[in-house]
Amino acid sequence: MSHDTFSRNTRNQLKQVFDALRELMTPPDPPKRPTGFVTHEDKDSKKASGVRAKI
Repeated sequence: MSHDTFSRNTRNQLKQVFDALRELMTPPDPPKRPTGFVTHEDKDSKKASGVRAKI
């Protein structure tokens, strides 16, 4: 294997490593909010279902 081929292969491998690291460093997209609106009845039913009775 010649020096030029070795150098080119090494550069390609390092580029792949750095590309993978850059991809891992980017923060994930924030969760998307649903489209539309929530009525008062919807809010009340969610609150009632989320409350647990103490025994």
